Amino acid sequence: MKRILTVSSGKGGVGKTTFAINFALALSKTGPTVLVDLDTGTSSIRNSIDVPVSRDLYDFLKKDTPLLDCITPLTPELDPDGRFRDFGFIAGPKHLIDDVSNFGSDAKAKLIAPINRLPAKYVVLDMKAGLGPNVIDFLPYSNSGILVFTPQLPSATLAASDIVKAILFRKLRILFSPGSPVYRGLGPGYPDMVAELLDSVEDIYDESISNIDAFLVDLAQSLGESPILDLLRDTVEYFRVYYVLNMFNGVRESYETAVAPFVANLVDNVSARLNVTNLGWILKSDRIHDANCRRRPILLAQDAVATPRRASFVDREVNELERRFLHLRIDKPPREQRREAVLPVVPQRAISDQLDSLRAMYADQREAGVKENFAYITQRALHLIEGMRASEFGETKICRPDEILAHFFPDVAPH
Repeated sequence: MKRILTVSSGKGGVGKTTFAINFALALSKTGPTVLVDLDTGTSSIRNSIDVPVSRDLYDFLKKDTPLLDCITPLTPELDPDGRFRDFGFIAGPKHLIDDVSNFGSDAKAKLIAPINRLPAKYVVLDMKAGLGPNVIDFLPYSNSGILVFTPQLPSATLAASDIVKAILFRKLRILFSPGSPVYRGLGPGYPDMVAELLDSVEDIYDESISNIDAFLVDLAQSLGESPILDLLRDTVEYFRVYYVLNMFNGVRESYETAVAPFVANLVDNVSARLNVTNLGWILKSDRIHDANCRRRPILLAQDAVATPRRASFVDREVNELERRFLHLRIDKPPREQRREAVLPVVPQRAISDQLDSLRAMYADQREAGVKENFAYITQRALHLIEGMRASEFGETKICRPDEILAHFFPDVAPH
């Protein structure tokens, strides 16, 4: 089954595209992979890979060239041994073209369908930094995709948590829209009431309801057990957040300047119930900078193949971390426990769990280099793909709002 994986960041300058390129290269060792440059306007991918591009997104959007014909493979000069023969990328336009870089709803709909049809096992979307319609509409609806941030840019870390909030609230707005089947059999005032409460939670200037956890408590007190409360609780408790630390420079600084602020912002402004997973880190390295300057991604270097010993080591560590931190199966609390009230949460635990994860990974990865970092993250990603439902890590297709509603209410026919 195809898996579409988004790579996004709250702000630029965190190495998002560098990560996306090398992550897609690593995935291609296990199956056909297409990297799509949706960070249109920067030409980042084509400027990072030294191969001639004959067709790109400009040709697709302006000349109606099939998207499949816009895939650029690596040349023998970059990949002489054919190790990455299953990798290809779709480049953004050469220069800033407003109606391509900031495409509207028609172009977006035109692009989504052929992305869903790409003949690849993995599709990696390199998103534009920040938030906006051309970012949020391509992101998954039940998880964050892969967020990239770095200890060196605290503002980008907080902005990454805003992406999580935006994805989650987009989903909530769809599920609790006025025509949603969740209101069947309930009074006419419920859609307006829920919409007003969601407005209060989402508005950071409105302090009446601090986050979704407080919202759940208010609803439980007002409604008791109801389909509305059940759906809201499930949506939050099963939402998964994934992040990668780029330019990693040690546990303490990464934790204090990136991980703790990121999780604390989620706890304070969204929910402490979210499942947050650190997929790994990429060491701060001059080798990556040099590779980018030469337009030869670090994994294309001849020494970028991990030794069998290291690969076995990575596999062992992934299995251990899955057992301790990946939480592949999320067990829903028994219904009788949930009737009493909304289950209590401990915000501090959400942050301390991330520190435990950092410590565990660092204890066994302290001697690893950049190439092992990418192998490690890729193995963890593959482990998630194999062990989880598609909606829990990436997605199998980019969904329209009506398709999201139909997923939760199968009798609602998407149009």
